[in-house]
Amino acid sequence: MNPSPSEIEARVLSIVADALDQPAERVTLDASLVDDLGAESIDFLDIVFRLESDFGLKIPEEEIWQGSFDGVGDDPVAIAERLAQLKARRPGFRWDRVPDRPTRSDLPRLITVGTVVEYLERRLSGGAASPE
Repeated sequence: MNPSPSEIEARVLSIVADALDQPAERVTLDASLVDDLGAESIDFLDIVFRLESDFGLKIPEEEIWQGSFDGVGDDPVAIAERLAQLKARRPGFRWDRVPDRPTRSDLPRLITVGTVVEYLERRLSGGAASPE
């Protein structure tokens, strides 16, 4: 049986807090893994490994981090359109830290704990690649 959305959220919050050695109160759905929680490249690999172990999934590394920007490439118009959609879904995110015209290199800063939760909800409901 698949975990409920609240169970997914609780497990992801705990995994991220543990992987990044952060107190639980700092790890919120709108927390940027990079800007708020200090994640570096190696941390992203660790988080994926922990998620795979906890949820019994094989997660392609590039898949989990693409989120709302899958398929936009370097097209500034497409990036701006997706950014507007993301702003509507994540009003609690610190948008003041994001450049007015973000480039592809700015996108990792937009990865939040909520991004990971949304990805897992899709995966576990059959909306993305299937579990092993």
